[in-house]
Amino acid sequence: MPRFLRYLLVGLAVLLATTGTAQAERTGLACIGAMLGEYLLPGVGYALLGEYDKAVIFGGLRWAALSKYASFARSPNYLKDPKDIYKTEQITVDGKERQKMDIYLSRETFYGKAYASMYGNLTFATIYDLYDGCGSKSETYKLMAAPFRIDHFWAEPTFWAPVVYAGVVPLGSDNVTYHVDTNLSRQEMINLSFVQYQLVGIGEEMLFRGVIQRSLYNGFSGFLSKKAARWTSLVTASAIFGAAHSGQGFSANSGVAFGAGMYLGWVYNPEVGQFDLIEPIAIHAWWDTILVNRRLRESQFVARKSGETARNPLAARTYPLFGFTYRF
Repeated sequence: MPRFLRYLLVGLAVLLATTGTAQAERTGLACIGAMLGEYLLPGVGYALLGEYDKAVIFGGLRWAALSKYASFARSPNYLKDPKDIYKTEQITVDGKERQKMDIYLSRETFYGKAYASMYGNLTFATIYDLYDGCGSKSETYKLMAAPFRIDHFWAEPTFWAPVVYAGVVPLGSDNVTYHVDTNLSRQEMINLSFVQYQLVGIGEEMLFRGVIQRSLYNGFSGFLSKKAARWTSLVTASAIFGAAHSGQGFSANSGVAFGAGMYLGWVYNPEVGQFDLIEPIAIHAWWDTILVNRRLRESQFVARKSGETARNPLAARTYPLFGFTYRF
């Protein structure tokens, strides 16, 4: 975004927010201004609303993630194009067609994309917080801890069924090979991925269920019955959720994401007038985290040569060494 345009939008955000907050209560314009300001400059929107704790916590976390992403993305070793990262081909194993996947990751690519994901999902959480309540929701903090609110869903089969399935479903990881820099270990990828995918579950559910599905429900309720509005908003939000997934790498394709959205949306809004984000956040967060953890632990790792990408694989033999396969 051009610098002058950013300054103009920040100025507009400040004007809208201060105009609204000068009144007895926060107006729609104030919330729009705060959301715009917060999006452009993390922490600014919350500060304008007087929500200084969230300015420090959410704004600070977003600045940290953005700064980390920028530092890695500036490196010449950062691979931006997915075509440089993922390579798939069909192979025959025991007479059956299987898909073989090779993933090429420099240290900068892995960390850069992980922090970009964290920034995006923290932004989704911020949008949810400012969307309804104009930043004054105390429940947002509780929702950030939703994956660990076992007291809320420990007896719910709707939580355990998908989570247990994620832990046992065959992944075909024996046909997946990670080509990574020698200064990027499997364990550090597992550790950072835990934080990344917990935030994916939190941020995406806040946005797609907490903002989009709820907004659609409120809108459809104006001219449909509550029951019809519930199902229409569920299907529509799930379609949007599906469209947001490209299927690149291990991301769900649109069809699978639509089905997942239907399930998560139903858990979020199981009956007319009932809404609960804690369980769908927990399901989504643990589903992603378990699958990624298993794939990283079960797949083969080999050392990536300098300049090696999915579009430019360098032929080499592999030799196992202390549990890690190096390529020479």
